[in-house]
Formats: sequence, C-alpha cells, structure tokens
Amino acid sequence: MIARILAPFESFAFKFLDFDGRATRFEYWCVIPIIWLLIFLMLPGDAQEIWAHLSRREVPPLNPFHYGSPGLFLFTFIPRLSLTVRRLHDAGRSGKWAKLPFSAVSLGLIMSFGFLTTAGTSDPGSISGGLLIDGAVLASVSGGFWEALFNLAAAANAMNWDAVLSELLGVASQADPGAALKQTRDLTAHDPMLGFQFLFFSVFFGLGPFIALLLHLYFMLLPSERGENAYGSAQNQPALQGAGNGRGSAFAGYTYLQKRSAEEELQLQAARKAQVKELYKTRVLGGAGR
Repeated sequence: MIARILAPFESFAFKFLDFDGRATRFEYWCVIPIIWLLIFLMLPGDAQEIWAHLSRREVPPLNPFHYGSPGLFLFTFIPRLSLTVRRLHDAGRSGKWAKLPFSAVSLGLIMSFGFLTTAGTSDPGSISGGLLIDGAVLASVSGGFWEALFNLAAAANAMNWDAVLSELLGVASQADPGAALKQTRDLTAHDPMLGFQFLFFSVFFGLGPFIALLLHLYFMLLPSERGENAYGSAQNQPALQGAGNGRGSAFAGYTYLQKRSAEEELQLQAARKAQVKELYKTRVLGGAGR
C-alpha cells in the first residue's frame, strides 16, 4: 500500500520533463492536491512576513524562493504542467487543454480589476473609493514604488478594518441584480449591438473563470483510455503497474532515468554482439583446437 502511494510522487519527480507519456487519475490526484495544500498553508506566513517588512519601511526579500508558498509554486511549476499534460493524454485529450487554469486566472484578474474600478468610481465618498484615490495619490507623490507601498502599509495599519469590512458587506447585501438586468434591457433597447456586446463581455468575464476551472476539473477526472491511444500505451506506466501482480513498484519511477537513445541502443547491441563473438572464439573454437 505504501509503495503504491509513493510511486506517483517518484513518477512526478523523475518525469518532470516528460510531456509525451500518460498519467492515470490516481497518479494525478495523489500529488497535485497535496502540493496546493502546502502552498496555501504557507501563504499566510509569507504574507505576514512581507507585511511586517513593509510596516517597518523595509524592502522585503525579493528572492521568491525565500518564501515557502511562491518557492514551492515555482519549483513545482514544470512538473505540475507535465503531469497535467500526461493526465490529459491518458484521457485521450490534447495537452493544449492544460492552458485552462491559466485562462481562468487571467479572466479572474480582469474581472477583479473591473470590479474594483467600478467600486471606486461608483461612489467616490465610500471607503473603497477613498482607498483607491489615496493609493493613487500616494503612488504619484511618494517618489518611488517602495515608498508608495510603505505609505499604503502605514495607512492600512492605521485603518479601522472592522468598519471597512462592515461597509463591504453592506455593499454586497445591497446589490440589486434586477437593476443590472434593467440597465442591460435599456441599453439593448437603445442600441441592440452595444447591449449585446455588454451582455457578452459580462457573461464571458463573469462566468469564464468558473467554466474554465470546471472544464479542467472534468478533464482531470476522466477515466483512463484502455490500451493504446494516440499518446501511448496504458501498459507503459511502470510507476503505477507492477509486473504480473498489478501492484505498484516503489522503485519504478527510477526506470525513467535508464532510458537510452536510439544511438545508445545500437552501440549497446554492437557491443553485445562483439562480446558473444569473443566468447564463441575463446570457449568453443579455442576448446576444439586443444
């Protein structure tokens, strides 16, 4: 049982540059959730350390590997990407679908930026609008990027965050979807093309991240295709399958390091033939001559 659990991690480590093979659901879901759990567990501590440096008006360490969460994220980026591509191959899907999480993050950032911009301009007297305006002023007059961050950290430390949270919750509770739909209908009645564009971009940027993540989750949960497919054979996965008894080998991942190129295979075959000829001369012909 322990060997079966360790095998996906060994495959993850030794196949970090393999974008051509296949990986089963077990291999994917044994590794990826644990990595993301470790990243999120270390994130609050890293954020607290950076905030402490800014509060003391000190530049925090700029090396991402100084922190646990960004260091682990960057260190495992290529192995996670290759494992995702192999999981897609195992389900019979193209590795191009591995771009779905990046699409979700990009659409989410655009949606968040648009929301913050709207929140800041819809009510300039609100706390959120005041924060954005004060931040822009501080960034423009402070004389530098880090000086602006130091001033923003000082302003945030002096702020009553309970009041900020109460106002944000109040704004969320007063949201009126009916007013937004009425505004869309009025805009469509005035200019159908403009109303259609507004509706399309609202749905695209609002639901796009969730659709992309759900589609990615669907692909990662698909069962393995039996036998051979366009990306290889399911039997050629030593990390998860043993020889004859169906049990995984804890050392199967090391076989990836023993792969030889076509030229090395030809040289090895030639050396073996030469060795057989030499043994034939010394053992057979030599013995017959005596």
